Amino acid sequence: MAENRRGMKRYWYPLTVLILSAGLAFPQESTASHPPIPVLAWAAIPAPEIRAERFRELREMGITIGLSSCPDLARAEQVLDLAREAGLQMVISCPELKTDPERTVKKVMGHAALAGYFLKDEPVRAEFAELGAWVRRIAAVDSRHFCLVNLMAGIHPTRTEALGAASYAEFVRTFIGEVPVQLLSFDFYPVLQAEVHERWYESLEIFSAEARKAAKPFWAFALASSYNELHPVPTVAALRLQMFSNLAYGAQGLQYWTYWMSQGLRSAPISLSGRRTVVYDRIRQVNGEIQAMGGFLSGARVVRVGHTGTVIPRGTSRLEKLPWAVDVLETDGAGALVSVLEKGESSFLAVINRDLQRSLALILLGDESLQKIQKDGSVGKASAYENRTDLEPGDMALYRFPTKSTRP
Repeated sequence: MAENRRGMKRYWYPLTVLILSAGLAFPQESTASHPPIPVLAWAAIPAPEIRAERFRELREMGITIGLSSCPDLARAEQVLDLAREAGLQMVISCPELKTDPERTVKKVMGHAALAGYFLKDEPVRAEFAELGAWVRRIAAVDSRHFCLVNLMAGIHPTRTEALGAASYAEFVRTFIGEVPVQLLSFDFYPVLQAEVHERWYESLEIFSAEARKAAKPFWAFALASSYNELHPVPTVAALRLQMFSNLAYGAQGLQYWTYWMSQGLRSAPISLSGRRTVVYDRIRQVNGEIQAMGGFLSGARVVRVGHTGTVIPRGTSRLEKLPWAVDVLETDGAGALVSVLEKGESSFLAVINRDLQRSLALILLGDESLQKIQKDGSVGKASAYENRTDLEPGDMALYRFPTKSTRP
């Protein structure tokens, strides 16, 4: 589809073309450092393996926060001590956090390695009231660290016994109203053997929108394991697609399930024998890219998200408008996810290849202020590169330009 300055539309395939106005120069901004994106690993280290080198190994994979469910408070304190030595933070849970939250929180709230408290994974609607009371008890003692409650996927979009609501959006909205957590979290493992789940982008649309309405950050997942025959062993392309799409929809924290393999799983970064698998190195590679490129998006807000291609994912919107600094954007193949985000004087354009099998041809022309952000975090003029680039399966091209209201 093409749009010119007069708003006239024509349809060209296989390319999707949008033409808009150009702009002015980019304001000076340091690219030396950006706040890191929180990257959390679930089921970080099992109890028999709690020792310093295991925490260092977790950190070396690019994880910034681990999650541990501990058998008691004493073990939780030990986990925090080891995490601090390794340069990690931890989200912890233990039975005492439920039975005596005030006393437990007072014991650990001053620890340098504490990131937050884990309360519940995938609660049903009937559990919201109890969770809300629990969160309030913890927050009354410690409002500085977050409570983590992770919501189930939006695979079932209409009323079910678990949702207890007429839609997934209503389920999320009800949770926000009853459980006063500081950040929102949901899981969805969309990469299947033969396809990407048809409702994944629809769920991202819903969750991102509800988080923006509530003015709360949200965290999202990538599958680090294979827990049944429906899901393949994670590849670099699959990990990129999940994490980059999460960032494009505004996620401010990223999570992996699960780190350490357990009985019944088909793969994980660490095997049952305690040794690294190929997934460990794939995640380490992608985590490096997340911090180098995605770090620019830490604290950014979504302006709009659209999709290109002959057929776009269900529940999403076709890309109709580009930011002022981009004149032409063309994609072929299955199409792309295109997101515009803003952070103060800087705005960003993220283009992600939705296809996990084939590269996508991206043609992009823009104003002289448009900058291209590389995999290592370096920044250069987009005009120094050819207008056409090939995006590998699941990969992201990221560009920066001045926020329009801050142009000289």
